[in-house]
Amino acid sequence: SLQMSGFHRRTRLAVCTLNNWALDFTGNLERIIKTCHESFTQGARLRLGPELEVPGYGCADHFFERDTEIHSWQCLKKLTEESRKWPELVIVTGMPVRFRGLLYNCLVTLRNGLLLLIRPKLALCDDDVYRESRWFVSWSEKATTHEMKMDPEYGFDQDSVPFGDGVLQSSDGVSIGFEICEELWTAQSSHIDLALRGVDIVCNGSGSHHVLGKSNRRLNQLVLGGCGKVGGVYLYSNHRGCDGDRVYYDGMSTVAQNGRLLVQIPQFDIEDTCVSSAVVDLRETESFRSRIASMRNEAASRPVLPFIPFEGKMVDHSISPLTPLPNEIIPVQLSPTEELCEGPPAWLWHYLRRCKMGGFFVPLSGGQDSAAVATMVRLMAEKVTRAVKKADENGTDDPSYYLSGQRVGTDVDDLTNKLLHTVYMASEHSSVDTRKCADDLAREINASHSSILIDTAVSALLGIFKLAQGFIPSFESSDNRETMALQNVQARIRMVLSYLFAQLALITKGRPGGLLVLGSANVDESLVGYVTKYDCSSADLNPIGSICKSDLRKFLHLAAEKYGIPSLKAIVSSVPTAELRPLVDGKVAQTDEEEIGLTYDELSVIGSLRKPGLMGPYALFEALLSIWSATYSLDEIEHKVKLFYRRYAINRHKATVSTPAYYAEAYSCDDHRNDHRPFLYPDFSLQFDAISAKVKELKGQHIKNQ
Repeated sequence: SLQMSGFHRRTRLAVCTLNNWALDFTGNLERIIKTCHESFTQGARLRLGPELEVPGYGCADHFFERDTEIHSWQCLKKLTEESRKWPELVIVTGMPVRFRGLLYNCLVTLRNGLLLLIRPKLALCDDDVYRESRWFVSWSEKATTHEMKMDPEYGFDQDSVPFGDGVLQSSDGVSIGFEICEELWTAQSSHIDLALRGVDIVCNGSGSHHVLGKSNRRLNQLVLGGCGKVGGVYLYSNHRGCDGDRVYYDGMSTVAQNGRLLVQIPQFDIEDTCVSSAVVDLRETESFRSRIASMRNEAASRPVLPFIPFEGKMVDHSISPLTPLPNEIIPVQLSPTEELCEGPPAWLWHYLRRCKMGGFFVPLSGGQDSAAVATMVRLMAEKVTRAVKKADENGTDDPSYYLSGQRVGTDVDDLTNKLLHTVYMASEHSSVDTRKCADDLAREINASHSSILIDTAVSALLGIFKLAQGFIPSFESSDNRETMALQNVQARIRMVLSYLFAQLALITKGRPGGLLVLGSANVDESLVGYVTKYDCSSADLNPIGSICKSDLRKFLHLAAEKYGIPSLKAIVSSVPTAELRPLVDGKVAQTDEEEIGLTYDELSVIGSLRKPGLMGPYALFEALLSIWSATYSLDEIEHKVKLFYRRYAINRHKATVSTPAYYAEAYSCDDHRNDHRPFLYPDFSLQFDAISAKVKELKGQHIKNQ
């Protein structure tokens, strides 16, 4: 028949998104098996999972432990046994594998009870929060495989399996190649070489986390741009959710062919698993590649790539030629501000249900930062109840709809009131305006809210100090140490009270458990140390800790309009203040930007030049000359750079105790995972002298030119 002579080359391929969890071997395996079954049910011939999905991507130093390897092999054995239920399905999964004494990050391919290939990662990622070369080595023998002897202890029905940079080829001639996460981002991506060798399908199992705007580049420039340049079917599977760390994996698993997007799994949905598949016609790849003359010539000069054959057919002759092929879809892409409405709320939900706590506590000051945090919890409740309502309509269920064993309802106000507890902690220095902002917001989002006065607690602590030292500090003193101590004691009292309320609040509700305390220090404040060490910036989690003030203001504007929270308009237009100094005529006399000496917009520019711009004091000064010369004088730019670095140097120690924060921006100053720098600095004398000399030189040139 015509089908048997090669005219029919259609197959169905599936990508998966999983919310796996580091070291949750039982749960991870269940989710993997579930997606394999769903892929088979949809008629797929191949199921691709994310990178290191067996142990979970975020195991970190647990990858040093042999336990992690052994348990991964045990799970793989069970998956291999289960695969006999889906005899025509090629399964691609991810786990660590040790070969010749070295540990590799691998994709493992199996079919019908047999391992076909273990493919190690060629390029490891060590940027930003990634540390892959700490645990793994990259495979250096391109286009080469070796036979790896199987440990008989694991009980597989084979003595060996190919290990290395190989390409699989089915008995009906369909070739399957691989690249893993970072390889897509390298200058010479693996899929380019595979396409030039005529590979039909490229599988990318990935562990890519959310950063504002990153997903748009990944999809448009790399996935669609890559296969749009060289042709072929490109499968991309990514984790989605929180696997126990600061990052949120943002899914967007896709199927693309010849630069056309066929499938895109949603980026920020909360479900633990999602499978989507598409029928592709491999003849379209042949036609696409054959009409690009330069590619044909380049491919002809490449050496032949050895393929690893396996018994099994990828072409599905049960797919009728009359079956319409999928139309190209338009990518669903969010702006960075829209992503802030989705990513942190989803991360908060996954963290909450996995840590089995009873909700969140937010010290609500009436300012922009704590308002942003409380709003994110409200958007979390919106996201969850919306998902549950949709599932009810479709008659489906998912573990992500449950909290402490109870299925969540569809009333967003009810869920918010149950999970979000806020307190306005007033002092004699608090204004009427901030209290109104806090009360209005709490009412509109239906938080469980109350207000308290902290003055008696502050007075008690100062009384203890007086008994010991014989005096009480005063705001009237000319010694700045006294005024700072008075401000800091208020801030630290609020931290102590936050944890007291978080531990005991649910007793008054007749509910078990406690609350997670959420911090609300933004990245700009953390960068220059405009926080009190161990104040309300100290918390269990901080959803805005890597987000700058300018982005938070955009977020508040959007949330006010899109989600109907009008009180946010008054908050976002207010002047940021710590309200730790006495009022003057009942009005706030202290503002953040005046005390810092830099505006938040200026801090955002400086922060991004410092990192990821990788500029020190002098390079930053030169960069700001072209950015700010129309606005500021040379002396003003010099002053701002020096002021920033003086504040940064004396306050860097605060970053060593910063609250774990949602990672959303590359210029996060998180000392633990992202921004590794000293916390004891010299005075930058050489750098500052160089800046002063440059200013003098530029002034001299200006005088000469007049």
